[in-house]
Amino acid sequence: MTATVPPVPAAVPRLSRNRDFQLLWIGQALSDFGSSMTYIVLPLVLLASGNSTTVAATVGTVSLAVGLVARLPAGYLSDRCDQRALMLGSDLVRLVAVGSLAVYVLLRPVPVALALVTVVVSVAALEVFRPAQSKVMRRIVPAEQLGAALSLNQARAYGADIAAPAAAGLLLALEPSVPLAVDALTFGVSALCVAVVVRAPRRGRGPDGAPSGRDAEAAGPQPVAERFLTGFTAGWRYLAGDRFMRWCVLYGAGLNLAFSALTFALILGVGSRPDGAVAVGTAMSAAAVAGLAGSLLTPYVQRHVSLKATLVAGPATGAVLLAVAWTSGSTIAFVAGFCALCLLVPVISATFGTIMAVAVPEEIYGRVITASGLVAQIVQPCGPLAAGLLLARLSLPTTAAAFAMAFALLAAVPVALPKPPQASTPSPARSPS
Repeated sequence: MTATVPPVPAAVPRLSRNRDFQLLWIGQALSDFGSSMTYIVLPLVLLASGNSTTVAATVGTVSLAVGLVARLPAGYLSDRCDQRALMLGSDLVRLVAVGSLAVYVLLRPVPVALALVTVVVSVAALEVFRPAQSKVMRRIVPAEQLGAALSLNQARAYGADIAAPAAAGLLLALEPSVPLAVDALTFGVSALCVAVVVRAPRRGRGPDGAPSGRDAEAAGPQPVAERFLTGFTAGWRYLAGDRFMRWCVLYGAGLNLAFSALTFALILGVGSRPDGAVAVGTAMSAAAVAGLAGSLLTPYVQRHVSLKATLVAGPATGAVLLAVAWTSGSTIAFVAGFCALCLLVPVISATFGTIMAVAVPEEIYGRVITASGLVAQIVQPCGPLAAGLLLARLSLPTTAAAFAMAFALLAAVPVALPKPPQASTPSPARSPS
C-alpha cells in the first residue's frame, strides 16, 4: 500500500484547508448523525404505535434488502448521469420522505405501510448518493490525500454512531417526532453543502460540440456510447478481469461475514448472562470508539505499514484474543477481540477504498465500487444466523474457539496477495465549479 499511494507533496494544501472537502464532510456528518437517530427511533415509534417486535424488525430487514437491490443501478447512474443532480435529488427526496414521516408521527400513530415506504425511499436515495459522492471526492481531493479523506469519512460515521443513541433518547423523550424532524433538517443542510461544493461547470464547446479546453477538464471523462447491458455490467467485468480486485472483494466478503457473526455472538452470548445488557452496551460503545480511532489512524498505517502486513494484522489480532477467550473462558478477552477487530477493520476497509479510488478508471468507478461492495456484503446477512446456530450448540468459550480459527484462516489468506493494479492516470484535484 505504501507503494500504491504516493506521499503528499509539500505544495498540496492539507484537507483542513480544502474548502470543498470540508463542506461536503460537514454536510454528510450531520446527515449520518440524523440517519443514525432515525435508525434507532423508527422501530421504537412502531412499537409505541402498537406494532409487534416482528413488525419492527421487518423494517430493518427491508432496509438491508433495498440497499442491496438499489446498489448496482446506483453505480450505473453515478457513471452516466450528472453527480450534482443525483446528490441533490437524493438529499431532497430523503428530506421530503423523513419530514413527512415526522409530521405524521406528530399527529397520529404511524402506520407500518408509511414506515416501510419511508425506509425504501430513503435507503434507495442513500445508495444513489454514495457512488455519486465518491466520484466527486476524486475530483476535489488530490490522489495523494484520498486515503486520509476516506479515513475521515469513516470517522464521521463512527462519530455519528457514538453520539446518535444518546441524542435520540433525549429527543425521543421530548416528542417522538423531534428526532425525525432533525434528521430531515440534516438532509436540507447536506443539500445546501452539495449545491455550494458541486457547482455545475460552464462547458465551452469545440467544433464537434464536445467540451473543450479547461471546460473539458472540469467536465471530466465523457461517457462513450454503449449498449445498456454492456454499460450496466462494466463494473462486474472489471472485477472479473483484475486478479487483485477479485481477491480484495472475496477477502472482504469473508471478513464481513466473520465480523458480522462475531458481533451477534457477542450480543447473544454475553447478553444472555446476568447483567449482560450492561456488558453488551459497554462493549458496543467501546467498539464504536475503537472504530473511530482506527479510521483516524488509517493515513499513518497506509504510509508506514505494508498492505500485506495490514491485512494480516487485523484478523490475526482477533484470532489471538479469541483464542485467549477460549482457553480462559474470559468474557473480557472475547470483548477485547471484538474491539481489536473494530479498530483494525476500518483500516483495511479504507485501504481497499484508497487503492480503488486511485487505480479504477474514472468512467467506470461508480459501477466498480458498487459491484465490489455488493459482493463483499452479500453474505454478511448470514452472520447473525451463523452466530445463533453456533451458540445453540456450543458454549461461548467454544464459540470463541470457532471464531479464532476462522480469523486465523483469514490472516493466512494475504500470503497469496496479488500485486495491486497500477494507478489510473490521475487528474489534478480541481474545483468542481
